[in-house]
Amino acid sequence: DWQDDRLRWNSLDYEFVDDIVVHPDRIWLPELALMNGADELAPDFRNIRVLINNDGHVHWEPGGIFTTTCDIDIRYFPFDEQSCPIMFGAWAYYTARMNISNASDVVVTHDFRLNGEWEVTETKAEWRENILPCCPNTRYPYVIFTLFLRRRYTFYVMNIILPCSLLSVLVMIVFCLPPDAGEKISLGISVLLAFTVFLLMVAENVPRTSLHIPIMVIYLTFTMALGTVSVCMTVLVLNLHHRDAERSVPRWARVLVLGYLRKVLCVGARKPRTMQGNMRLERPDKNMTLRSGLKKMAKEVGLLKPMLASNGELDSHFSNSCLSTHPEQVYPTSREAKQDITHEWKEVAHVLDRLFFWIVFFFMSASALIIMMVPLYKGEFDGGT
Repeated sequence: DWQDDRLRWNSLDYEFVDDIVVHPDRIWLPELALMNGADELAPDFRNIRVLINNDGHVHWEPGGIFTTTCDIDIRYFPFDEQSCPIMFGAWAYYTARMNISNASDVVVTHDFRLNGEWEVTETKAEWRENILPCCPNTRYPYVIFTLFLRRRYTFYVMNIILPCSLLSVLVMIVFCLPPDAGEKISLGISVLLAFTVFLLMVAENVPRTSLHIPIMVIYLTFTMALGTVSVCMTVLVLNLHHRDAERSVPRWARVLVLGYLRKVLCVGARKPRTMQGNMRLERPDKNMTLRSGLKKMAKEVGLLKPMLASNGELDSHFSNSCLSTHPEQVYPTSREAKQDITHEWKEVAHVLDRLFFWIVFFFMSASALIIMMVPLYKGEFDGGT
C-alpha cells in the first residue's frame, strides 16, 4: 500500500464512486526486486490489477511462485528445522526517494495450506537497509520475510529408520547361528546388501550438499560398518571352530578366553561328543596291549615312559604293580587327543562368538538410542543455540 496524491477525486462528482480497479500499466508502481531470487531477480507483476481509493490510497497485492536461495542445514535430517528468508527490496530507489516498510512483524498465513513434508512453526518480517561499499551514504531499503520450517519426519522414520533398525537386529542374529549351520556368512552379506539399498534411498531424499553430513547417513554408515565388522568376526569364529588338532590352544588363550571371558559372559562348558567318553578302556589281559598303550602315552600325550625290560617286554615288577593296583587302566589314544584339542578350539570359538554378539549389541543399541534422542535434544547438541 502507498499514497499517491495525484489519484485523488471527489466521489460526489463521480456518482459516489469511492474506488476503482485499473491496470497497473496506467499508474506508477514501485520497482520491487527479489533480492535472493534463484530464478529471476525482478518478477513480472504487470498482470495483477491495482485498487485505488478516492483519497489516493493505492492497494496492490502482487503474487506468484517465487524461487529463492536458502541455506540448508541437514545435520539432523530428517529431524531438521530450516529458516528460509524471502527478501524484497527496491533495486533502483534509495531510502530518501522510496521507502519500503512492513505492515506487521509476522507473515500473514490465513490462506496457508498444510504441507505434507514441512510445517511452518514461526514467521517473521523485518525492515532493513542495505549499504553498498561504493556509496556509504546511500541506503537501499528492503524487507525480509522469514519462514521457520520443521520437517515432518514420520515418512522417514517408517520407511528408512525403522526398517534399518530391524536390519540391525539381523546383524546380531548372525552370532546366534551355530557355526555348523553354514549360513552365518550368507546372512551377514545379505544384511550388508540391504543396508546398501537403504543408503541409496537416503541419497535420493537428502539435499545434495557437502557442508554437513546428515545424522541418518552417519547412522546407516555406522550400522553398515558394524555389519562389515560382524562378517569379519564371523569369519574368525568359523576359522577357530573348524581348526584342526595340529596345533593346540595357546596357554594365554586358554586362560583369557576359557578362563576369564567364559565366566564374565556366563558361557557354560559344553561336553565333547565321543563314542564312549574321550578315553578308551583297555583290558590288561595282554602284555602287548598294555605296552602299546603306555608307548602311546609317552609319545603322544607326554607322560613318562613305561619301564620296559631289555628285551623290549614290559618289566614284570612294573606290570604286576600296575595291574594289581588298576585292574582297568584308562589310556588316551591319538584320535582321542585330537578330539580334545578340536573340542577346545570349538569352545574358544563359542566364547568369542558370544563376546562379539554383546559388542555388536552394545554399539547397535547406542546408535539407535542416539538417533532417537536427536528430536528431543537438538538444542543441547548444538551447544544451546
